[in-house]
Amino acid sequence: MDMELDFLHIAKPLIRAPTAPFHEHFAFGIARAFAAERPLIQVLRDRCGNSLLLYDGGGQQEEDEFIVLTAHLDHPGLVWRSSQGSGRALFEILGGVELEKALATGVRLFDLNRPATQRGIPGTIVRTVEEEGTRYPLVEVATARDSLQGPGTFAMWDLPAFRVRGRRLSGRAIDDLAGAAVALCVLDSLVRQQASVRLGVLLTRAEEVGFVGMLAALEAKFLPRRALYINIECSSVAAGAVLGAGPILRVGDRLWVFDPDISGGMAALADELASQQPTFRYQRKLMDSGACEATPLMQADYRTGAVALPLGNYHNSGPGAQLAPEYIHLDDANGLVRLLVHVAQRGIGAGLAHSAAALDSMLASRLAHYRERLFPL
Repeated sequence: MDMELDFLHIAKPLIRAPTAPFHEHFAFGIARAFAAERPLIQVLRDRCGNSLLLYDGGGQQEEDEFIVLTAHLDHPGLVWRSSQGSGRALFEILGGVELEKALATGVRLFDLNRPATQRGIPGTIVRTVEEEGTRYPLVEVATARDSLQGPGTFAMWDLPAFRVRGRRLSGRAIDDLAGAAVALCVLDSLVRQQASVRLGVLLTRAEEVGFVGMLAALEAKFLPRRALYINIECSSVAAGAVLGAGPILRVGDRLWVFDPDISGGMAALADELASQQPTFRYQRKLMDSGACEATPLMQADYRTGAVALPLGNYHNSGPGAQLAPEYIHLDDANGLVRLLVHVAQRGIGAGLAHSAAALDSMLASRLAHYRERLFPL
């Protein structure tokens, strides 16, 4: 349970942080504060605001065994476009959402000039305005009192920010703040152990509008070229994963398939962990109901694998007429932290070598067993 308490301690402020595409400032502030409390972590930032947290515990790892976990810090939301008079403003919806349910759901307005702990000002969507070139119509939001308006003002759906009920963790922005919390929890575990490994955590911006932060990081050559990348996402159970059945080793998404060596190495290490810890289990899935940042990494020739947490109410799309909180199972989150700590300590290469040797042995034994039956036809 200690690992679960660690995860919740790290996850709570991050998941509660207001965020939207291009407005991830509060979440990044929490990540930087996390690093500042751990002097062994170095923080690098590119010109677009993506951050790379680095832990170097030394050891004898080869350069291409350096693992970088990736997660994004935005979530679908609404961004201020223009004032419409006292207590009213037009907002643009950024990121995928079920429009009919979104229009029926209240919002909360936040401002980057206020503290991350702000509760937000409640607002109501009162009309839509069609605009060429946008995925959704603009929406006019009305508030009961005047609120700050202008660049830096954004809104989220008026849903509970963070809630734990039994084994379920729910919130308005689980995707992908819970994935980022997993990455930070792995980093924290290695730092506390002073493990003799190297690990990076890449936190990106504006994933929900088409991997924009990741694409900017790739364009700027911000990322270590020879590292192995593992993308962490929260991925819809609609693709066939089971909530509570363990974290997902994601072999691909709707657009692409990922590095088979990394996938195979992680699967071998997951099996190894399961043999050591009987409570650990995992799933291996394509998860093709959406796309993730592993795809642009692969397209740029970075060796990349992926993992995911099974997610309910993906992008806040619940069974009712309004949007609803997303949710994950705590067993899956804890399992993913355990797996990634194990992968970081053992190395992908060790897992792959074990997996390849076992496969070679199995195939050779099958041929040896049946060779004499292969009479000429």
